Amino acid sequence: MLTSCKRVTRLFTGLTAMVVAAASLAVAPAPAEAQNDRLVAAVSKPGTETNRFWAGSTMWHVMDPALEGLIAQDRVTGEDTGGGLATSWEASDDFRVWTFKLREGVQFHHGWGEFTADDVVHSYALSTGEDAIIPTVDQLRGAQAEALDKYTVRFTYQEPIKDLLFLHGGRAVMKVYSKAQFDAEGLEGYDAKFAGTGPFEFVSREPGQILYARFDGYYGEPADFAGLELRFVDEAATKLAMLLSGEAAIADLPRELMADAVAAGMETVQSAKATLQTDVVFNGLYCESGDAACGDHLPWADVRIREAINVALNRDEMREVLFPGGGAEVLARYAMAPGHEGYDPSLVERFEAEYGHNPERAKQLMAEAGYPEAFEDPTIRLALKPSAGVPEVALQMELIHQYLTEVGFQVELREIDHATVGAMGRAREAYLIHPSKNGPPRPTQVAFRAFYSNPGGPYQGWENDWTTGKINEFNASTDAEKRHAVAKEVFNYLFEQYVDIPMFEIRAQLAFDPTKVESWQFPGVTSTGYGHWNMVKAAQ
Repeated sequence: MLTSCKRVTRLFTGLTAMVVAAASLAVAPAPAEAQNDRLVAAVSKPGTETNRFWAGSTMWHVMDPALEGLIAQDRVTGEDTGGGLATSWEASDDFRVWTFKLREGVQFHHGWGEFTADDVVHSYALSTGEDAIIPTVDQLRGAQAEALDKYTVRFTYQEPIKDLLFLHGGRAVMKVYSKAQFDAEGLEGYDAKFAGTGPFEFVSREPGQILYARFDGYYGEPADFAGLELRFVDEAATKLAMLLSGEAAIADLPRELMADAVAAGMETVQSAKATLQTDVVFNGLYCESGDAACGDHLPWADVRIREAINVALNRDEMREVLFPGGGAEVLARYAMAPGHEGYDPSLVERFEAEYGHNPERAKQLMAEAGYPEAFEDPTIRLALKPSAGVPEVALQMELIHQYLTEVGFQVELREIDHATVGAMGRAREAYLIHPSKNGPPRPTQVAFRAFYSNPGGPYQGWENDWTTGKINEFNASTDAEKRHAVAKEVFNYLFEQYVDIPMFEIRAQLAFDPTKVESWQFPGVTSTGYGHWNMVKAAQ
């Protein structure tokens, strides 16, 4: 199979070379600017282009320069710190009541005044409203948010919520907007020129790009660059061409193009820690008792087909093709992470025997399931869609198509954008197999709710009575030993049922032009893996 993998890679690289060559002729050098005037970065397209963070999808990487959650992370360790909008916090013994002390003197952009607890209560209402579609927002819902005084806010939940800090941290589901701006201008004011508290302030947007200016009133470490322009580009060859021509100083290239960038004098930077887990989802299995949306007609409703698809893949070979520069490891169990509740190292030890590449076993399982004759529609529909922060995903899905075709599956590769998959998931009509990610790796309670329960996120698709019952038992408990035991039981069940296709644990990696950028240090705790835009240091 490596030969055919390399064939796909050579085709991809050959097309890239032609596009880069054409771009080098067609793209004029960028106009001369002061070295620290504006930083231009070519990044993956967000799922939605809007200033309403709560009403979009996959937008962290393009909104983080201006909008902040309550909790900041150390740029090296990724640990939650009191260096952000919240300086300290405490939870009740039963994790139902959380109280945050807020930083005093923080100013909103565009002259909208001081940040206070009223802005937090306002932003919570926005972030949990009916039009909020950010993944895992359902876990933020259900609280009574109160401003106890100007700099103290309290969230009271009916059920324990142990991992609330995660929802306010690097992968913040709630971003803080100015209540004063909303009261004066409404949502139309946000659409025109929203005010945040981050190191950059919003200037303008148009389709395919967003422009920021350094906010000189920022309470934290100031940015080196006076401006930041994010251009949304999914085509890997185009991003490389922009970098090599000087049109962009940073690009989130797929790993197979990093060598080309380095050979042309560019340098690379990666997150301080593993930033996300990647996965391919067997969607449409909404199969709690009585659920009319249950896709029990789908081939992958049969556990033998799910196992066959898993063992048809050669993950080690795929890793060699997708991540030639390293920075990725094969993932044994999606949503399970060391240090989190329920982590079971025995699943890592069992992975090769039960999930490792075995095409003969795949064919045997297909025969036992009666594939294809036993299925009214035996088509395995794979979604070919971009994924912000994981530019390798398109090639990954092409390789999966090849592996499955070679063992005898009837496979259809369908181009579809991230937002459309999300809309299908929210309508509970996502009857296809698509890539997903867990970035940064969610705490176990958050992960269970997002991926394996109803309501979960729009990009998950596994629900049944046993899983739901166990997750409810886990969520209701505040006993640490019981929670760990129940979570471990759930992870073993998910592993043995082959409920999804675990792929890789990776670090975020980007290429940059060393004549413009000296360094960039970020921990890898955001959804796309990169952030802390004010830490991009200009070349001297």
